[in-house]
Amino acid sequence: MNEPKEPAKLDSSFWLSLFFVVVIATGIITAANWRWDTRLFPWAIGVPALFLALWQLVIDFKGPETQAEETKKPVAGPVDIPADSTIPAEVRMARTLRAMGWIAGFVLGIWLLGFLVAIPLFVFFYLVYEAQAGKAWAFVVAACSDLFIWVVFELLMHLAWPEAALFTMFK
Repeated sequence: MNEPKEPAKLDSSFWLSLFFVVVIATGIITAANWRWDTRLFPWAIGVPALFLALWQLVIDFKGPETQAEETKKPVAGPVDIPADSTIPAEVRMARTLRAMGWIAGFVLGIWLLGFLVAIPLFVFFYLVYEAQAGKAWAFVVAACSDLFIWVVFELLMHLAWPEAALFTMFK
């Protein structure tokens, strides 16, 4: 006889996948209000990323024991890196929440300050606080990343950046 299965517990992988689905979907929806040449990039990247994130979300919802009936092999998802079961669930959840915080802060920074200001700030603070890099090295890397983005997207592609909310409020 088949014994009833215990309902699967949603681990940190599911919550991180759900977070990515929400962030990507929000980006796609927000870009709908931008000029067509500006929204092209977020839509070209965001739509396929949303499908992959949804696929991963479904796989994470089913749980790690998900197996294909005919092969009895674990079903591979778009992100084939399983959670490290040697790390306690509380630590994994804390790390997941921390990653979500960094991503949410980056998105909020882009919305408030715009891409060209938020990107070097994010790079600098991430390198200092997460990578434990020295402030001078983090500043150089942040400045180089901003210079690269400015040259490629502003000078070469003439991308029309959306207005930063903070600058729009105080115009």
